[in-house]
Amino acid sequence: MFRSLALVVLFVGLCHAIPVDNGVEGEPEIECGPTSVTVNFNTRNPFEGHVYVKGLFDHTECRSEERGRQVAGIELPFDSCNVARTRSLNPRGVFVTTTVVVSFHPQFVTKVDRAYRIQCFYMEADKTVSAQIEVSELTTAFQTQVVPMPICRYEILDGGPSGQPIQFATIGQQVYHKWTCDSETVDTFCAVVHTCTVDDGNGDTVQILNDEGCALDKFLLNNLEYPTDLMAGQEAHVYKYADRAQLFYQCQISITIKEPNSECARPQCAEPTGFGAQKVGGEAGAGGAAGGAAVTGRPAPAQLRLLKKRDTGFNQHDTLDVRAELNTLDITNEEANLPSSLRFRSEPVYMKPVSEGICMSSFGFLSFIAIGMAMVAVVVVVASCALRPVSMKA
Repeated sequence: MFRSLALVVLFVGLCHAIPVDNGVEGEPEIECGPTSVTVNFNTRNPFEGHVYVKGLFDHTECRSEERGRQVAGIELPFDSCNVARTRSLNPRGVFVTTTVVVSFHPQFVTKVDRAYRIQCFYMEADKTVSAQIEVSELTTAFQTQVVPMPICRYEILDGGPSGQPIQFATIGQQVYHKWTCDSETVDTFCAVVHTCTVDDGNGDTVQILNDEGCALDKFLLNNLEYPTDLMAGQEAHVYKYADRAQLFYQCQISITIKEPNSECARPQCAEPTGFGAQKVGGEAGAGGAAGGAAVTGRPAPAQLRLLKKRDTGFNQHDTLDVRAELNTLDITNEEANLPSSLRFRSEPVYMKPVSEGICMSSFGFLSFIAIGMAMVAVVVVVASCALRPVSMKA
């Protein structure tokens, strides 16, 4: 008698999630008003979700809900909902910036949702005045040249001064804060970075460089170095707020005329202490921003991410505002539990052709061994029966 062994293979189908049947049609319509910014979106189907400022979903004044229409929008006043205002000197005016999220699910963020960074620029009007004056026939001739102000930027680089700008980083990762100004002329201007703050996008603002350009907390940012007349930088390690992943940095750069045959004046700063960062709009203290986690007190809405000009000795008309953003990830110990072969890749991985071997799981390998042993047992039993002597009856 022969017994057959049947192998049953189970096929597990892949389930594809069904996305929300809606989406933004075309580009958003932005209206830059005198006191507010209005953003409207056309949707493919009737809208049933929310439009809100990123990071402020729980604030009803920063969230808009529309039901049953194929249009959604929100109006944001300048002095609320964390709308950022940044002054520009070249061209002269003010940038108004915010990030708006369009969510099509009533409770969750899904793959069809979109986030838009909205920016309006309000140019300063040029006013010309004239007056009639009589002059003599002999006058002194003056030769003038218009030199444009430098264009400045703030970057957070990976590792060091020559690293690439980064947007995402883990806590403890080494980065380089770099301020650079580009000028059409050489040896003409000097730049000094000062009045730097960091906030979480929700109003918790901490000052890390004071009005003179000196560091306040050595654990967050040390005193800056100035390699050139129009460049400043310093290495630092990434930190984050206790419950927020985003960091918004904003600094002021003062531009001055460089005196001939002289060096640019630099801040004379003492060595910063630890836990000395000061909270903007609240009491400064050792625990106010320890480790970057400023979670107590909240400034008035008008103070959110808007640096106020202080009496610092710098010419306020030659001061630029620059900003940088960084998204941080929490500390994890999962990497330590992985074998070194998975954490570090020292050589390329090559895929073998199918003809050189068969790849199977542990369960498949054990099943293969069990089947083999069963077949060997059957062969032994059949062989023993065939070799057994047959008795003959007389």
